[in-house]
Amino acid sequence: MKSHARLIKLGLHTDAVIATRLLKAYVSYSPKSLANAHQLFDEIPFKDTVVWTSLISAYAQAGHPTQALHLFSQMHIQTQTKPNHFVFATAARACGSVPDLRLGKTVHACVIKHGFSPNVVVDTSILNMYAKCCAIEFSVRVFDEMPERNVISWNTMIAGYANNGMGICALELFHRMKCVECEAPDEFSVVTALSACAGTNDLALGKQIYAYAMCSGFLSDPATANAAANLYFRCGIVECAESALKGREESAMLKLIKIKGYVFNGRYQNAIKSIGYDFVEIILMDCSIVIPVLTACANLSLLRIGRQIHGLIVTSTNYYNCHWDDEAAVAIRTALIDMYAKCCSIEEAQRVFDYLPIQHVTHWNAMIAGYIHNGLIENAVRCFDAMPERNVISWTSMISGYVRYRLPNESIRLLAKMYHEDGSTRGNCFTFSAALNACSLLTALDLGKQIHAQSVRTVITSDTNSVELETALIDMYSKSGNLNYARRVFDRMGERNVVSWTSMIMGHAIHGRGSQALEVFQQMLNSGLEPNEVTFVVVLSACSHCGLVEEGMRYFKLMREKYGIIQRSEHYACMVDLLGRAGKLTEAWSLIEGIMCVDNDGSGDDGNDGAVLGALLGGCQLHGDVKMGSQVAKKMLERKQQVSETYIALSNVYASSGMWDEVHRLREEQKSQGIDKEPGRSQIETVVSVEASELNHR
Repeated sequence: MKSHARLIKLGLHTDAVIATRLLKAYVSYSPKSLANAHQLFDEIPFKDTVVWTSLISAYAQAGHPTQALHLFSQMHIQTQTKPNHFVFATAARACGSVPDLRLGKTVHACVIKHGFSPNVVVDTSILNMYAKCCAIEFSVRVFDEMPERNVISWNTMIAGYANNGMGICALELFHRMKCVECEAPDEFSVVTALSACAGTNDLALGKQIYAYAMCSGFLSDPATANAAANLYFRCGIVECAESALKGREESAMLKLIKIKGYVFNGRYQNAIKSIGYDFVEIILMDCSIVIPVLTACANLSLLRIGRQIHGLIVTSTNYYNCHWDDEAAVAIRTALIDMYAKCCSIEEAQRVFDYLPIQHVTHWNAMIAGYIHNGLIENAVRCFDAMPERNVISWTSMISGYVRYRLPNESIRLLAKMYHEDGSTRGNCFTFSAALNACSLLTALDLGKQIHAQSVRTVITSDTNSVELETALIDMYSKSGNLNYARRVFDRMGERNVVSWTSMIMGHAIHGRGSQALEVFQQMLNSGLEPNEVTFVVVLSACSHCGLVEEGMRYFKLMREKYGIIQRSEHYACMVDLLGRAGKLTEAWSLIEGIMCVDNDGSGDDGNDGAVLGALLGGCQLHGDVKMGSQVAKKMLERKQQVSETYIALSNVYASSGMWDEVHRLREEQKSQGIDKEPGRSQIETVVSVEASELNHR
């Protein structure tokens, strides 16, 4: 400012050369000085190319591409001033920042008209502009026609592929750059290639590129370490990601990567621990970080921290001028509703929803999911009916909600309604998975087949082969009595997870094929997948139903010794049932005494041993052991566990031993205490067949 005042006194401020230097000084001093720089620019009577270029470049670098393009247009109109290659490169970058493909094509045409192509600087800016405007095919054409390329040209094209979701093409070009054209990659090349590996989940190639970066001395660049950590996080190798970031100075960017990576891998506690006092700085750097943090709060039920994050969102908007674009605002508000709902504060979720300026369909979906999560199925139905518009997620949420609360008929009716009334909506793999789960509850084979056929006709090939849909098919066919179909679906699966294997094992188990169930379990272990708690429940159940005592005992011990899985009441119930069916009631009683001792110490399962005692009581009934049956029943009645079932089972024990007086006494005692037996139920498929015809109508 002082220099400017001195030059004004001397009358030199309108000189083009001096004014250019002064203009650059303004820009380098602070981006806020752009207004002063523009005022100085307006005072220059004869503006040469350098003056125009300085101000256009200043606006572009300060994040004002629209103003830069406006100045470029003014310069282009004035015929006495000819733009140079640097002006065109800056204008192309500004078009990419807007982005404006039509204007970018106009700039490209001007470049060709003025004879500035081929030029490595201009052409690189042009291909970068096309890539940012999502016209990657034009970028490829410009790149292929370049007679000369430098490392920046290669990096720009690789980044263009990666940012447009074409990670494989980016990696192929990186290979061509390094191994075919023998152009030495720099740090930016490596960072972009690692990002492409993260996008394609190519861990093997990512490790090779990371090793190259290590040998080339690029690890001193923080961006390289960040890209490597992001790759490992995306591929689920959390320990390697932490190792890549080890020794780095704590910064907002480092915490940003850690929080996103931990949440992506379900390490919610680690994500919360990574939040520090500089979280506002992290929000200002990347406002989307609040979404994974709210996700962590939702999954850990951290309502207090979730409220604090909500407060920071309001603060950053009102006091730090942090403005979200429409897409980010919708996502953040949806995450807020989801957090409050999963923290069982549905009133606050409703309050957030009610005060929204515009209620997007994703907000409605979040409210429906929140009601279902809190057991308010009727509220969810009312919310669903009140929706001004619905998408496939809306329908799927309600269908899944009905299945969750064991209302399969309502679920099937809603699926039929979706196809009958809303012809514009088609189900996806999750919709059909939920509907197939309803068929499993109804054991409705014919309806399940129709839904299977509908999924093949409706869902795209990549989703038809989804693990969730195929696993639901296995479960439905198994529980509906057609194990051959279930096995056929399982054998054709391109990818299997632990749930898929568990469903197939369960299918064999419920059909009494214990040996085949254990064979499938062994195949699962051979494939490298580790079983979970549910898998072992199914395996032990298979051993129980088929009398495989030794195998059951071996797998029961294997849980803790090899896989570190703590046995819960479900596993003990299976083991007691196995021993009880085999007549080893003393061993079963010893096993129960062990779990009760642990339970009394407060270090065991949740105390839900009613199923365990019930399994032993069933064994006593099977083998007519009146003495032990009476002891087990007494314990169950003391704990008030399965009271009605206990009276019935003990009555059957007495009846099997011919002790009819005891049977009469027990039933009178049951009546005097007002304990009623829940009536048995059966179902027929007449209602379901109606729903099937409705679904098939479409």
